[in-house]
Amino acid sequence: MTEAELVERCLKGLGSAQKQLYDRFSKQMLGVCYRYAANRDDAYDLFQDGFIKVFEKLHMYNGKGPLGAWIRRTIVNNILDELRRQKRQMRYDDDFRADFLTHHDGWDDSMELDSESSISREQIMDLVQTLPTGYRTVFNLYAVEEYSHKEIADMLGITESTSKTQYRKAKGHLKKMIMELRKTSDI
Repeated sequence: MTEAELVERCLKGLGSAQKQLYDRFSKQMLGVCYRYAANRDDAYDLFQDGFIKVFEKLHMYNGKGPLGAWIRRTIVNNILDELRRQKRQMRYDDDFRADFLTHHDGWDDSMELDSESSISREQIMDLVQTLPTGYRTVFNLYAVEEYSHKEIADMLGITESTSKTQYRKAKGHLKKMIMELRKTSDI
């Protein structure tokens, strides 16, 4: 069944189609939620709320792109709305000057990971979970979801400079944690 047919059947209220859509995308979307949540319980809550939004807004999907990308964006937007609703405050450092941010380092360069490293992606994502909410949110939006700092600033109601600062600080924290992990496990 094509994505268009699946969406059409879901919109008609066919439970089997809704289950198929859920089964097709649930594992990937739970992973998205886990990256933003402080713990597994919060991730499951975000996941459930996100899929409710997906079904509520499915009529807005226009078919101009992969369904999975639209679902991911809907779930990420729902997560950001939830973070705002809970009034979690991100730590901003408005004194940080934009001129110190002359360029952005990529994930691999900044983390000094190489193909020889035995630190797994799962270990890195577990470390990301320990970051403060603001750092974790900006890090995920930029490094994982690949939004620009301008898009992140617009989504979160912060300045582009603040987004860059949050990202840079998140990378710094992660780098320290990875170095510590390497020391303690002789990686």
